[in-house]
Amino acid sequence: MLPPLLADANVAVEVVAFLRGAGADVESVAEMGWGDRLDDEILLAASKRRRFVLTHDADFARLAIAEGVEFRGVLCLRPGDLPPELVIASLRPLITRDTDWTPPMIAVYRAGRLRIRRPPR
Repeated sequence: MLPPLLADANVAVEVVAFLRGAGADVESVAEMGWGDRLDDEILLAASKRRRFVLTHDADFARLAIAEGVEFRGVLCLRPGDLPPELVIASLRPLITRDTDWTPPMIAVYRAGRLRIRRPPR
């Protein structure tokens, strides 16, 4: 099962609904009225809420690793320009995959392949 998530504004509502229907705990930046927040604010808010950021935006990994913004985890879905139905189809294997989601971590998911990077402690 996926960790608790905070879906960035670039994650389609259909994808959020699919994940919730599959049993994932997902909050949405758009539903919370946080669409005007900067990426570093979203990353920090997700950390405080004990959630991973779900996004298509690779900038979250840069903020977490290179700039040292506090984070719990980032799950980046690539590529970011797919229609929601293709994102949903690609996520099906990830939902059932046995993955160690112990934070902190950056995970990039593309075409059924999950890459995980853990920052040095």
